[in-house]
Amino acid sequence: MSSHVRYVRSPPCLLRLVALAAGVSLLAACGGADEGPALITGVPAGYANGIVEGHERYPDVGTTGMGDFDWDCPLEQSIEVDGRTHDNVQTTVFAQPLEGVFVVQCDFYKPTSASLIYTEAVDDAAYDDLVEATGAYEQQGNVQTETSVTVGEREFVVVRWEYPTNEAAGIGYVAHYLDESTRSRVSLDVDGSGDRSEAYDETQAAHDLAAILTGGS
Repeated sequence: MSSHVRYVRSPPCLLRLVALAAGVSLLAACGGADEGPALITGVPAGYANGIVEGHERYPDVGTTGMGDFDWDCPLEQSIEVDGRTHDNVQTTVFAQPLEGVFVVQCDFYKPTSASLIYTEAVDDAAYDDLVEATGAYEQQGNVQTETSVTVGEREFVVVRWEYPTNEAAGIGYVAHYLDESTRSRVSLDVDGSGDRSEAYDETQAAHDLAAILTGGS
């Protein structure tokens, strides 16, 4: 069986992915977190290589996106969510939800279903669209609320997703960090249907993403 899969996720996660608009630019990679001081602000430089690698793998990617079980996550090999280490990436996805908009998403499974997503804009106009698309919006079937959370020197936008007619979906949180200097956004999407602490909330989601960015490569 081929390791390449067409990108299909549960409706809540797929809807959240479509909102991650981006373009692509080339940035130089930097060394690992142990080779220099932790990032106070900004995005790990190596994340941009995920967009480059995505184009190499799927030069004709469409709006549905493509995923690969054998594509090692180009963002992080391991992340910590809800106090637990996640190093079991099931798929890495490259998508173009809109023309000129590209997203790299790494889906981690167990003990909590979570996705680390890198989005990058090709120019200032695209970045403006990305900023505008960041946050809660009205959508049939779910209720979203938006909260700003400060962690260290970073400001995060965290969106809480609830599905009133589908209790099994639980409450999901998507933490976003926008970085104007690289015209990019990094998001942590923590699903609500998995094994997660009852106390998990917007603040915890922001702290989890901050820790990933600070220690990122």
